[in-house]
Amino acid sequence: MTEIPALRMVPRGLLSAVLAAVFCVAVVFMPETAPRAADLGKPAGPVVLTVAGDIGAANRPAFDDATDSFLNYHEKTFQSAAEFDRAMLESLGMQQVEIAYEGWAQPSTFEGPWLKDVLAAAGAAGKNVTVVALDGFGAEIPAADIQALDWVVGLKRDGRYLGLGQRGPIWLVYSRPDGAVLTAEDEQRWPWAAFYIEVE
Repeated sequence: MTEIPALRMVPRGLLSAVLAAVFCVAVVFMPETAPRAADLGKPAGPVVLTVAGDIGAANRPAFDDATDSFLNYHEKTFQSAAEFDRAMLESLGMQQVEIAYEGWAQPSTFEGPWLKDVLAAAGAAGKNVTVVALDGFGAEIPAADIQALDWVVGLKRDGRYLGLGQRGPIWLVYSRPDGAVLTAEDEQRWPWAAFYIEVE
């Protein structure tokens, strides 16, 4: 008859260390809802959004006045920046918000990633930003507002991608957690035809 070896007791200190190590490994490999700054890839398609300033991740070299003509026109320079094409923005998770605005005949549904997820991918979470439109309009958004409101980097409106004639390629909008109908005061804070975010 085969003898079954007795169970060995693991010393309490060693057991605690083993459990702590297992917990750390589990945390490291837990999936995230948005890519970390270190995971930022390079755009394969046309760049629709550039994030620069106080960021922790970059996927392009410093500003070059010979090739960055439109950025130069708007006097935007940087040592490094994070560029996103449409597919990269979509990979952050397409969210939907329905917005009822007093100036529209009916509510509209906007789709795109959360602004906070775009900033997190660029290593700029928890900071104030200024969003710049193609015509030079700039909208300042405090970090507190980014957290308090459901800001979406809008790529689609009512199922259609936003073109330049439809306030695209990006229209930053928000809905309120209480679902309140938004007014002209809210709409004035929504930068459309946006292409650049400067992080402070």
